[in-house]
Formats: sequence, C-alpha cells, structure tokens
Amino acid sequence: MTLYSLVGLIITWRKGFNAEKLYQELKDMDRTEKHSSIIAIRDGNRYLLYHDRQWGCDFFPNHATADNETENIRLLEDYLSTGFEIPKDDFTLRRVTDETHEKYSTEHQENRVYDYTLYRADIKTMPEAWKSDHFHVDSKDCRWMTTDEMLSDETIRRINHDVVSMVRDHD
Repeated sequence: MTLYSLVGLIITWRKGFNAEKLYQELKDMDRTEKHSSIIAIRDGNRYLLYHDRQWGCDFFPNHATADNETENIRLLEDYLSTGFEIPKDDFTLRRVTDETHEKYSTEHQENRVYDYTLYRADIKTMPEAWKSDHFHVDSKDCRWMTTDEMLSDETIRRINHDVVSMVRDHD
C-alpha cells in the first residue's frame, strides 16, 4: 500500500498536478451545464410558449430542475401558478421523460450539455386569458403553436430544435 501511494505521488509530481488542474478535470468530467424541467401544456395540437426577450425566442415554460422530485414538482407548480396566472387546482403535472442533449449554445458560443426533464401539465379549467392565440400574463407574452410551426420558425429551430423534437416525440 505504501509503495502504491509513493508511486502515485511521484506520477502526480511529474505531471505537475495541482488544485487548479484537479478542478479543471472535475469540471470537464461534469459536462452538464444546465438541468431544466420543460413543461408541455397542450391545447389540442398546440403548445403554450412564452417569449424570452433576452434570447429573442419563444420557449416552453421551463424552470431549473431541483435535485429532489417532490421539491421539483412543488417548484414547477409554483412557477406555473404565479408566472402564468393559473390556480394550482386547475392543473396537474406528470413526468414524461428525461433526455440529455449536447448542442451549440448561442449564448455562450460553444457546445454545452443540457439535461432536460419533460413534464406534461394537464389543464382542468383553461384560464380566460389563455383562450386567445396570443396573450399576456404576468410579465410574459405568450402564444400557442404546433410543433410543426415551431420547427418552421428559424429562431426556435436554431436555438431549441432538440427540445421541440423531444416534446413532439414524447408528449
């Protein structure tokens, strides 16, 4: 055991290993940059999207994924209820699938790994404000689109093709 440790120390010393190199190796090992929960809300064959001004793109409702499933559901319910002005009693959430995608990040100008958890929200009573093709809730401009319409939109396709395909294939 002592010999094994000594050999390990010599190899580490010869390679010039230090805390900064160790940190970089650990960072490189965990290539997942973003853990997001995506919420698919359907009205017939159309899905609810909101416009993100920073990205200049329409997205499915989404929220950072919590480590614990129970906590994640609670956070998603709060997010939908407050951010989209729908009472918690008027929808149910169900986990559909998990997928990991590597894609080019237009924000960071590099390839990144994204871990997505897809949920479906079933609406019991559609809020009055949601009954238009385009509407405004909280501070969000929202609209309904089919996945074909999303994939025909150049901006959505360039930024979020993988998520739209995931929803189309699994919801």
